[in-house]
Amino acid sequence: MLLSQKYAPEKLDDVLGNLTAKKQLKRWILTWMRGKVQEPLLLSGPPGVGKTAMVYALKKELDLELLEMTASDFRNREKIEKILGGTMSAATLSGKKKLIFIEDVDAMGREDRGGTGAISKLLRDAPFPIVLTAQDAWNRKIISLRSYCSIVQLKRPIAPSIAKLLREIAGREGMEISEEKIQSISEAAHGDIRSAINDLQANSVGERDREKDIFTMLKKLFRAQTYAEAREVSFGSFDHDMLKLWIDENIPLVLPPRDVPLAYSRISRSDIFDGRIMNRQAWGFLKYSSDLMTAGVSLSRSDMRPKFVRFQFPSFLKKMKATSSSRATMKSLLSKIGRKVHTSPRRAESYLPVFAGLYQEDPEYFAVNYGIDEKEAALLKKFYAGRKRRKKTAKKKKIPEKAKKQENPEEEKEEKNRNKKLSKPTKPVHTGPKLHEFF
Repeated sequence: MLLSQKYAPEKLDDVLGNLTAKKQLKRWILTWMRGKVQEPLLLSGPPGVGKTAMVYALKKELDLELLEMTASDFRNREKIEKILGGTMSAATLSGKKKLIFIEDVDAMGREDRGGTGAISKLLRDAPFPIVLTAQDAWNRKIISLRSYCSIVQLKRPIAPSIAKLLREIAGREGMEISEEKIQSISEAAHGDIRSAINDLQANSVGERDREKDIFTMLKKLFRAQTYAEAREVSFGSFDHDMLKLWIDENIPLVLPPRDVPLAYSRISRSDIFDGRIMNRQAWGFLKYSSDLMTAGVSLSRSDMRPKFVRFQFPSFLKKMKATSSSRATMKSLLSKIGRKVHTSPRRAESYLPVFAGLYQEDPEYFAVNYGIDEKEAALLKKFYAGRKRRKKTAKKKKIPEKAKKQENPEEEKEEKNRNKKLSKPTKPVHTGPKLHEFF
């Protein structure tokens, strides 16, 4: 049995990553279960990101009856209507709530004539909740389906999260696998959870020709002669944000200096549209972003015969990889502090200097009550300013010699005697509970 099937998530919260998408999916199905009709959902994302896993986890968690269709059922209009015609109007025999699942709707080809029209009719008239999945929600083949759906975009999980999942599976299975191999598998997966688990089971790193694919895509992009040729690069299964990083890194290598400003201007406008997508959840802007970063950059060059270059791996990803461990430690530390002071991890960052000072006073208390490990403690110490602060010495004003002579020597003696009589103030001793014990 495949480990990807054996360790399939039982609940929606068990699915790796995509916290916002999971909340949206659960809120949508619960609203349906309360009797309020909602638009069908279209889950969009690259292969292995967890689209199907979310649907099956939702089915198990809420005990739903799932009616599933795949691309092989999209052959013609009559077949779809035969499968779903009676089902859409009938209640389940078990009394469970029904969920319709239509998988890989963007996999339909020319032979699937009528399939899109039949599904559009079902989306418009269905009395049951419907979830569809697609690798690319903006594929032209499903433009008629998109208008009936709310789009939920899924992102690839980061390598440290995948590595954590692989460690848990390896521990349950009793596998003897090194930490280096787990890190290699999680990084080579590029967010594909299913392939990472399969590679773990095979005890090998499956690059799956991803790097070869991106080099081919970049070569095709920078050698495109028309808008349509350059635009085709964004139709693949490669992640949108990842492709933009590759293009951004290689612009100055491929294009002559006079064309670089225009290319960067267009890719920056693509980034503006991506920001609007995230802030407003307006996924209709994705087509403009894709056009600007592919055709916009490719057609910025004045010389239509680019020189041969060796494409470079994005430096941003190298930096993120180098700091992944420290960022994970910081995230864990902030979440622990946030739970104690009842705030979010982001706001807990402002408390770090305070807790660093408290930790210096009583490390054992923090280790027991906060669960801070060695890595988190070492990171927390970096925010400790220390008790010894440099005293700001006031600059002595130079007194002219004439003024010194005019000073009264008797007054100076009286002031010295007065200072000797004054005793130094004693520092009060605190005997009550310490400040950190209130947290």
